[in-house]
Amino acid sequence: MEARSSGMETIEVYDRIAEEFGKVRRKPWPSIRELRGRKGLALDLGCGSGRNAAALSAFGYSHVVAADLSIGMLKSLRRRGLKEVSLVRCDLLRLPLVDCSFDAVAFVAVIHHISGKVNRFRAMAEVFRVTKPGGRMLVTAWSLLQTRFLKKGGSIISRLIRGGELGDLVVPWGSKGGRFYHLFTKRALEEVVRRAGFRIIKSYGERIRSRLPENWVVVAEKA
Repeated sequence: MEARSSGMETIEVYDRIAEEFGKVRRKPWPSIRELRGRKGLALDLGCGSGRNAAALSAFGYSHVVAADLSIGMLKSLRRRGLKEVSLVRCDLLRLPLVDCSFDAVAFVAVIHHISGKVNRFRAMAEVFRVTKPGGRMLVTAWSLLQTRFLKKGGSIISRLIRGGELGDLVVPWGSKGGRFYHLFTKRALEEVVRRAGFRIIKSYGERIRSRLPENWVVVAEKA
């Protein structure tokens, strides 16, 4: 039940903050550049308000599918009026998409919202399923090493004692509710990517405002 309730509570928070989120999170993640230079059909999975979908469209993909479970986020994306972008509301664990459809998949800042190791693997297996042979996948996740979370060590340990996993945390968005996160080590993110069947091309830490990696980035290929 915890996996489902954590996920649904997080989606409900994103529905409530969608308009505000779209205004303050307009720049794409720097690592989205890993998907430049490719053609065909791209998927932005867990697209939010569409900042990465916009980047993928600008890279020259023939079409971009932007998928999310949050209705609020998809409405925010629609208001951007992006051309060559189709919107799909779906569950990451059961994608209503055809096998081997996409030349590139962006799975950016999403997998860390999924509670439970089994569910995270299931989501990555779905990504593998819809990626074409030879297609490229980009996944990023918040790092367990972030200095801003050191003071939350007690909360992380408390959730572990109550049956969660090391790295589980709830991060509030003002007074509008808390979003579930599972903070990753680099090795743990690489493990779920390999286990799903991908071949890792590169793996590194992404630093934005800190000396330590705030995100782990894995770029992989479906052989």
